[in-house]
Amino acid sequence: MIFIGGVKGETSTAGSGEFFCPQCNKYRDYLHKQVHKKATVFFVPVANLQLLGEYIECQTCKGTFKMEVLDYDPAAEQQAVEALYAVGIKKVMIMMMLADKKIKENEKDLIKKIFKEVSGEELSDEEIEEEITNCKKYPTSMENFLEDSFPYINEQGKQSIVEAAYYISIIDKEYGKEEQDLLKKIAKKLQITSAHLKGIISEINQQGSIQELLQNKRAH
Repeated sequence: MIFIGGVKGETSTAGSGEFFCPQCNKYRDYLHKQVHKKATVFFVPVANLQLLGEYIECQTCKGTFKMEVLDYDPAAEQQAVEALYAVGIKKVMIMMMLADKKIKENEKDLIKKIFKEVSGEELSDEEIEEEITNCKKYPTSMENFLEDSFPYINEQGKQSIVEAAYYISIIDKEYGKEEQDLLKKIAKKLQITSAHLKGIISEINQQGSIQELLQNKRAH
């Protein structure tokens, strides 16, 4: 008897479940597909020889994705972005408070108030003092942080960071050169144009209310 043997690639389903589909931007059902090199006898697959690849297939849009897509958790990512936003707000406010080399209690109180509005959490005196020490010891830490976090904060979040910094700068009614230069630097790191910055300042000067400023301006 003559045997006709060979190999061929064959796709099979190894599992299924639900995942967040990046293409649909919603949770969808998926199939876990695997492609094996199979030995054949008379052109009939009889044994797996090698796993050639695997992927996730969305059952709604039929898009295919690498296995890592199953590790994506949009809720966890959103929490991380909101945490970055809150840290950014805190750092720029404290750096602005330090700009004129004078630390005032009303500035600390406003920092606490703004931080509570944007994060929903209380900022203690100890945490403020710790950040003051850190900013004095590492004066470029704020700039480095803004550069690193810039891609993850949306446009409204970036604007709110600038707004918070400006509020700290004018609380003592003295918007000096140090504060102006620092605000421009913050805006530049967040890629906010000079024209946009002037617009933000003009709007704040007309508002005059921290509650109005921060309403609906959380990072999402």
